[in-house]
Amino acid sequence: MPREARYRAIARELAQRIESGDLPPGSRLPTEEALADQYAVHRLTARQAMVELRTTGLVETRHGSGSYVRAVQRRFEVAIDPETRLHRPGVADAVAARFTGGEELRAAGLREDPAGARALGLVGDEVWEVATLLRMDTVPCVASRYTLPPRLADLAFEPGEGLLGALRRLGHDVRYRSHTVSADLAGLEDRDALQAEPGSAVLVREGLLVEDEQPLCRVVRRCRGDLVAFTTHYA
Repeated sequence: MPREARYRAIARELAQRIESGDLPPGSRLPTEEALADQYAVHRLTARQAMVELRTTGLVETRHGSGSYVRAVQRRFEVAIDPETRLHRPGVADAVAARFTGGEELRAAGLREDPAGARALGLVGDEVWEVATLLRMDTVPCVASRYTLPPRLADLAFEPGEGLLGALRRLGHDVRYRSHTVSADLAGLEDRDALQAEPGSAVLVREGLLVEDEQPLCRVVRRCRGDLVAFTTHYA
C-alpha cells in the first residue's frame, strides 16, 4: 500500500485539530517556516500542506497576515406559521440568541429613494432608512437595511428586540407579504459592513412587511455566504 504523502499527513493532522476544536475558528495557524521546523520537513512540504487545507475550505489566507481557521457556517432553522406568515412563538428569540449583542444600529436618516417609496406606496420619494448589523462572536455576518415611511422616523429599538420587534411592541401588527432570496457578489459596501472579501458570496434576503395589507416596511438583508445559511419550515 503506498505510503501517505508527508504533506497530506500534516494537513490531515491539522484538519483533525480544527474539527476537534483544538484550533477554533479565527485561530492563526503557524507559518510555513514554523510548520517545517515542527514536522522536520522542507518548507515546500509545509506549503503543500497549507494548500491542501485551503482546498478543503478549512483555512483561509489573509493577504499580509497569514493563514487562519475559517469560521464555521451556521444554519438557522426558522419555523413559519403558514396561516399568519409569522415566526412561530419562541423562534425569533431562538434565532436572535445565535447573534452576539443583538441588532446593532449603524445609521438612520431620511433619504430620497424612489424605488423604496414605490414599494411602500408612498407619495413622494422620501423614506426613513435604517441600517443595522448582526454579529456572531464579534464577526459581522448580516447587514440589514430597512425602508420605512417618514412618519416612523422617531422609531427607536433596543438591540435585544431589533427593529421589527420594536414595531410589534408599539402595536404594529406586521407580517411578511413576500420574500425574495438571491445570491450576489460582495461589493465595497459589503467589505465595509461585513468585512467580506470583494467578490465573495453574499446571500440576499428581501422582504416586504404589511399591516392590514398595506406595505409598512421593506427590509433587505445581506448575509455572508461563508457564515450564514437559512432553512425555513412552513409547518
